[in-house]
Amino acid sequence: MIFPNWTTNSIVLYAILLIAALSAGPVIYFGQALGENKLRSRGQIPARAGMAFLYSVPILALYLSARDYVPNANPIQWTVLAVVALHFVKRVSESLFVHRYSKPSGLLPTLLVASLYSTAAYVIGWMNRDPIPGMDIGFAFGIVSFLVGIAGNFYHHKLLADLRKNSLDYFIPKGGWFGYIVCPHYLFEIITWLGFAMLSRHLAVWLILLFVIGYLTARALRTLEWYRREFPTLPKDRKAILPFIL
Repeated sequence: MIFPNWTTNSIVLYAILLIAALSAGPVIYFGQALGENKLRSRGQIPARAGMAFLYSVPILALYLSARDYVPNANPIQWTVLAVVALHFVKRVSESLFVHRYSKPSGLLPTLLVASLYSTAAYVIGWMNRDPIPGMDIGFAFGIVSFLVGIAGNFYHHKLLADLRKNSLDYFIPKGGWFGYIVCPHYLFEIITWLGFAMLSRHLAVWLILLFVIGYLTARALRTLEWYRREFPTLPKDRKAILPFIL
């Protein structure tokens, strides 16, 4: 793991990152229960456009963070930038051509999530100025983790989209890991971000991974609660995000 030079500024910055990472789960879990509908009602935008915007802005943030060193970037730096960019390009493409939407997106939630992902992309690109010295087993693991994550995420997004091909109603998802958890697409997104952390090794990126874990786990738990309310026939052993455990 690559640690920063501990100055007053870096201590403050990393303290903020740590607090954000540790509080993400509780804030999202309880905030989603208390205020999601209010936030969604305060200005609405077409869901497809909103989601495409949400995942496009991080690509710009990544570019801005790396543009001055890209001309002289080494293979490790190029790899980190490429996988992060590919992840968000994939998410934009899914938003435009795969996902099916039944209601508009809230403007404020869209802007909030866009800012969070953009900050994450910018931090990864900025930290990439100081890459690991060479490709090792951990770097290879990062590549594998990224590929498994991005493939599994897309596969389960496609299953969800196909489920609503002829109707915008909600159904109990089937296929893949949906037989074990209600949000396998979230699990595989976490695996994708684990790949980013293994490729970067910077403490800041590990804290971003912790934030993503808390954020997506909270959303998965809320999703499971929703499925149990809407579909009493949902199997009792169905978990939220981690098969057989959570």
